[in-house]
Amino acid sequence: MLILLLGTALAAGSAENRLETARFLIDRQARAQQKSMLYGARTASGLELAYRWRRMDADSALIEDLLEIELSGDDGPRFQLLPSGRLALGDQQPVLQGGDIEPGLASLRVRADGRGYFRDFELMVMPELGIDVGPGVDPSASLPLGWAGYHSSSWRIGFGVEDRWFGPGRFGGLMLTDNARPAPLGSIATEHRFGESPARFRAEVGAGWLDAPRSDVTRPGWLLVDLRFSPIPQLEVGATRTAIFGGVDRPVPQLGQLILPTKPHVENDPDQLLPDQDEMAALDVRVTLPINQWLPDSRVDYLEVWGQYGGEDVIGRHIGPIPVPALAGVANLWGGELAAGDWTATVEWARLLDDRFRWYTGHRVYHDGFTQLGQSMGHPSGGDSRSWNAAVRWMPGEWGGELSVADVRRVGAIDVAQGRLRTLMSDEVTRSASVRGWLYRWGSWWNAGLTVTTSSNVDFKTGRDEVSWRLFIGF
Repeated sequence: MLILLLGTALAAGSAENRLETARFLIDRQARAQQKSMLYGARTASGLELAYRWRRMDADSALIEDLLEIELSGDDGPRFQLLPSGRLALGDQQPVLQGGDIEPGLASLRVRADGRGYFRDFELMVMPELGIDVGPGVDPSASLPLGWAGYHSSSWRIGFGVEDRWFGPGRFGGLMLTDNARPAPLGSIATEHRFGESPARFRAEVGAGWLDAPRSDVTRPGWLLVDLRFSPIPQLEVGATRTAIFGGVDRPVPQLGQLILPTKPHVENDPDQLLPDQDEMAALDVRVTLPINQWLPDSRVDYLEVWGQYGGEDVIGRHIGPIPVPALAGVANLWGGELAAGDWTATVEWARLLDDRFRWYTGHRVYHDGFTQLGQSMGHPSGGDSRSWNAAVRWMPGEWGGELSVADVRRVGAIDVAQGRLRTLMSDEVTRSASVRGWLYRWGSWWNAGLTVTTSSNVDFKTGRDEVSWRLFIGF
């Protein structure tokens, strides 16, 4: 029984609440049936999942129960308020949890998930109260989700804070994930299908500011651009870009430089007073092979592989007289997933380390990079790291379990000298093994788990080893 309750916070999209559960079930079924969908841009919206489910032309009592209010079809005002909570014990800090690292030996979180809809307008509000114990008692109040806007089957326009995810990765993404506390953002997104063909296109543009305290520039602005195209259900390609600019006492670059940074580096500015910006961009691809359609007698539903290639900061290059921005600080992410019946096996590798440039941190002005409260807004392993993640999930319906392992190696980067990255002698190595379980009862998705982690050369100090753990139960 204990093994079924072991778990990890490393698995992206884990079934910890009704909407995450619905997303996993819908997307997995859509992949198996080769439905026309885009998977690389995820939001916290329940309407988004309702629109996806309507395209499926399928029946599932569980999914329809999970999305009851979103699927009601009533044009009049409707509102739902559902409580949720989590109790965690231990000293291991979770990731991919909206920046909540649960400091202390015991952490309690209580939330009220409010969803309001009126025709094509959406309101999401989720206040949270928390208590962290050890060594003292630290109460807290926050708003991890607050969003209002217009949301139809083709358009989404709004403003607020919500967890986002871009790219095909399951355990992380190079650009934007739910690892850090979400930052305020206003955005406009559109998704369209080309006639009767399965081809789909999605574009999103957004702007906001990083509101968490920083050690470099206070409240810098940030931009988000994401483009996705799927000519056939088996293939999806995406391009994502973010930028940091301006901030308190910092001038804003010209609009043209924000759109296309052809002059990314400012020269002869020792006091760092001239306009500057930090860039991050990535390309990704997903290929889904419909094994069950090619081999009708096979028990395998599909095999999916994906990759993401990105870079941080921009180097100004030229093709003749034409200025062309080029990325530095190269990072790579690759993964694969095999689905058969109620079973899903996933493996993913990421390398956020470059031999000449830093990744996420190190910009001359915005040296904190794309972080909130020190947490990476992108991949949970952060910059200057290499990681492996693997998981096996069994989910036959209203219950399930998952076994996962992770291996993360962080490099202690110092600086770049003579075109080479200088690092500390010892790498920090962290290995985790976990299993978790779920059960849907009384209108809530109950989940529990335990993570055990061993760390070597902690803080890059040779011979400093630690063992940490985390036990949690939530609904």
